[in-house]
Formats: sequence, C-alpha cells, structure tokens
Amino acid sequence: MPVTEAFYEAAIIPELWKEALNQATEAWGADGIIVSSYPECLSGYLPSDGMEEFCSRFVSQGWHKQDIRAVRGLAFVRKGNELATDLDLFTPDELKQLPFYRDFLDSMGFNWFAGGLLAEGGGSQITLSVHRKAGRDPFLQADLARIQRDLPHVKRAARLAAKARISYAEGLVDSLERLACGAILIDWLGRVIRMNKKAEGYVGSHIEVTSSRLRSRHRENRKTLQELVATCTQPLGERGEKSITSALLHRPNELPLVVHAHPIVRKASDVFQGASGLLLLSDPAEQRILDARALQQMFQLTPSEIRISAELAKGLDTQQIASEHGIGANTVRYHLKSIFAKTSTHHQAQLVSLLSRFSDLSDLN
Repeated sequence: MPVTEAFYEAAIIPELWKEALNQATEAWGADGIIVSSYPECLSGYLPSDGMEEFCSRFVSQGWHKQDIRAVRGLAFVRKGNELATDLDLFTPDELKQLPFYRDFLDSMGFNWFAGGLLAEGGGSQITLSVHRKAGRDPFLQADLARIQRDLPHVKRAARLAAKARISYAEGLVDSLERLACGAILIDWLGRVIRMNKKAEGYVGSHIEVTSSRLRSRHRENRKTLQELVATCTQPLGERGEKSITSALLHRPNELPLVVHAHPIVRKASDVFQGASGLLLLSDPAEQRILDARALQQMFQLTPSEIRISAELAKGLDTQQIASEHGIGANTVRYHLKSIFAKTSTHHQAQLVSLLSRFSDLSDLN
C-alpha cells in the first residue's frame, strides 16, 4: 500500500496510524517518525515503532518543556516553509553545545530531524517530526523532496482525523442530553466548544460564558470552575491524583449544581483531539429515582444504605434524612461512612456526583 493511502486509512481508523508511520519511516529513509501535539505535548504523541522510549524520556525528563527545536521549527514553517531541519534552525556550534542536542538527543542515539506542521486548532498544533540516528547524514534536499511529495496527503489525513475526533466529542455532548445530563465540551485553551441544551439551561445568573470561557459572578464558584477546567486542560504527563474532578457550584436559595470534570483520553486519536475534556452538570433538586439494583450489584450496598443514598441524591442533608426516616443523625452518619467506603468516595459532593450516574432513566426511553 502506498504511503499516502496508509495515512488516509489511518485518518478513519486511528489504530492504523502507527502502521502508516512505519511505512513512511521506510519510504522517507528515516529511523523513526513522531506525530505530536504542541505546546508541550498537550495531548501526547504518536510514534512509529522504536520511538516509544524516545517519547517516554522526552516527556518524563521534561525535555518537552525545553524543546527549542520545536519552538524555532514552528516559527520557521509559519514563515512559509513546508519543512524545517536542524541545519535551517541552528548553527554548527549550537548543534554541539545546546543541552537539547548534547544531553538528550545524544543520549538517545539520534541527531537529525525534519519537521512540519500538519494542522492546528483548539489551542494546539499537530506536528510531524522525522528522525535519523547519529552517524547518518542530515536531511538534505533530496530527502526533503521525498517527504514533500507525500506531505500534502499527510496534512489532509491529519485534518480529517481531527474533524472526526471533534465530531465524535460533539456527538457525545448531544447524546448526554438523553441522560438528563448537562454537558460542556472544553478545548485545550479552556474555551467552550459546545454545550447541550441541558447545560444551556444552567447558564444565566450563576454560570456565564464570556469570550467562550466559563465564568461566574460569585467569587466562591470562580475558583471552582477554574480548577475543573484546569483538570480538563492539563497536559497528559501532568495529570495527577491532586486534580479536582468533582465539585459543587453554589446557588443562592437553591441546591448547588454538581459538576464533574472528565478529561478526554484516548490513545491513537489523542493527538488529533481538539477537545480536551467534558464538564458534566447535574441538579440534585431534579427528582430522579436511583437504580437500586445497579447500586446493589456494583457496590454491595444494603437496603438501608440505598435508602439513604436516594435521599442524599434528592438533596437532603444528614438531619433531614434522619427526620424523614425516624432515626438518629448518628445512625445516618454511620451508614454514610459505610457508603463512602464501598463507593470509594470521600465526601458528599463526590458521592452525589457518583449517584447521579445511577438514575433510573427508563422514563426517557
């Protein structure tokens, strides 16, 4: 299969990108190819065979934050050049003395590259870098001609892949409408790409969209929104356990909105994903019937724990639940402690967010 056909096929089936890159590596006389998303490998990288360790150390050792070759290369191609090489970007002395070459590339056994910009949008740029090992010649005009022959097709395939991924994400947002769930799609710059009608219903006096960004007039909610958006926009290598994944947005005279942040994470298609995450919103005041059977099967909750979970999902506090069922507040707290342990949650906001996903939605079918 010609290289160009392999890239077009990969645009439709993300799992085929590695094979397309492997074919291009051989056809272009290279030792490896990497498709990355910049700045700082926001959504990861897609390597050909043999480049996995290169990419892993590139990120784990922090070289993605010191990649002067990418900075100069992107500036070079934006001036109208299709491809950039080391010889275009650096002097011979720089190639010997720059830490990126001396400490990283030399240690990996690589030296030369040719790179270009495939597509951009959503706050990131999809780049192509073609690599040769140390001891080989740099990429010269004859080498670049082979790459440039196929490059227009690779760019079209990359744009097609990016459109396919954003269409998938937008479809996911719309489908969540059926689950009575507000959904807001966020790009890598923290901008709102799309929201479903349910989410639009929450926008108003408590949540605003200003210059495509989520805002709140209430100071206590402002920081919460920023942290949730940050969870969705953190570069792949920086996502950790301390990221805020769920929180409450307080509303005067109403129960708070429950918001859960979901970074969009996939493998071969990560690089082409213009959307970085989803914010899911639910209103505890909306009456929903918990799927008791699902809760029991999933978490082994007792009938008493399911009843308390159902009242909590309605927005009742500990004292209200105790009064409703004629039991002591300490008894409710005892059951809550057991529910937290069984569901691996740590506070009521996190538990309510979890329970909202176990509603009986049969009336929506």
